[in-house]
Amino acid sequence: MHIICLHIPHFALRIAVLKQPELDGRPLLLSNLYSTRPIVLDATAEARSKGIRPEITVREAMALCPEVITLPVNPVREASVHDEILDRLEAISPLVESDAEAPGCWYLDFTGLERHDTSPMHAAHRVLSTVPAVFRPRAGIAPSQFAARVAASLAAPGNITSVEANNVRTFLRPTPVTWLPVPGALIDQLQQLGLNTLGDVAAIPPAKLATRFGPAGRTIWELAQGIDPRPITPRPWIESFSETLTMPTPAISREMLLVGLRQLITRMGNRPGMRGKQAREIRLRATIERGESWERTLVLKEPCGPRRLIQALELRLQALELPGPIETITLELRGIEQEFARQHALPQFQARHDSPLTTAVHLLKQRYGDSPLYRIVEVEPWSRIPERRHALVTYDR
Repeated sequence: MHIICLHIPHFALRIAVLKQPELDGRPLLLSNLYSTRPIVLDATAEARSKGIRPEITVREAMALCPEVITLPVNPVREASVHDEILDRLEAISPLVESDAEAPGCWYLDFTGLERHDTSPMHAAHRVLSTVPAVFRPRAGIAPSQFAARVAASLAAPGNITSVEANNVRTFLRPTPVTWLPVPGALIDQLQQLGLNTLGDVAAIPPAKLATRFGPAGRTIWELAQGIDPRPITPRPWIESFSETLTMPTPAISREMLLVGLRQLITRMGNRPGMRGKQAREIRLRATIERGESWERTLVLKEPCGPRRLIQALELRLQALELPGPIETITLELRGIEQEFARQHALPQFQARHDSPLTTAVHLLKQRYGDSPLYRIVEVEPWSRIPERRHALVTYDR
């Protein structure tokens, strides 16, 4: 069994370098710049050499290295690049898993693919070729996920480290316990006991570790021995629908954002593939005027159709504070299910006839596919800018 690990350290910062190549080689740090207390979320090797570490404030980082360049987080851009790389890796192997705890880390199972690649080393070179060199990717080959991750982390940018099955324990022995995929509190306890490397952990009888730390003790002992039976779990296929809207003017209020979201849900509800279907999860992604991005996921108690999705968004976003002027909105519906029967009000409590306008809209939608009628909605009547006071939205009943 051969596992190939593709590792891109400081993934979010390397994405910024992809957009601005002139930043490559300079000290960079990632921060939540526009929060009340901006801190360092990540720092490149050039910045760490100046003493900058995660969790310190940006002000402290600037004092340590005045020439450091601070970049804002951009979760939308990161998710897009992550999915692009994952798609390329899935063209090499059907068994690809991304590490949820370590952004910029993917595992591929090479078992059974020998007829496509002459050796795991050849396959690892193909894996590296899927990523631009500016990302400084590195790869590791080992019989298990954890050993492959350690091998990839020790490789130089653009290079591959391979570990044979009979050499895994020796290879892992000098590795610090901080590399174990366990909670930080457990790592602190190991270090307090003088267990600073995996060799120290492997020398302890597994029964004693299990007595002291429970099931986690047995797990860390097995990892230190190079035993990692976890299989590669590929991402499940999930049906989803996505739409993007560019705001006529940057949205600075919740009301304007909701107008755009109603438009997107109405547009998706008119798709042929969404007819008779409902969604259980809503994912919102927005790009902000300062070059940042914002993301929010809403999970509903039960599947909802377009009209009830609009009501759910209005309810969930009541206390929303926009992080900045929003330029584009992307709305993705996930957890798609077939519409099920629902008990409505009794006939005597409903209107006997639809209004003539509603009937006309239904007839026009049957003929043209979409409603060609629009209505004017008051959004920000207090605004000095005329374009912000009202919005033109599709009339759909």
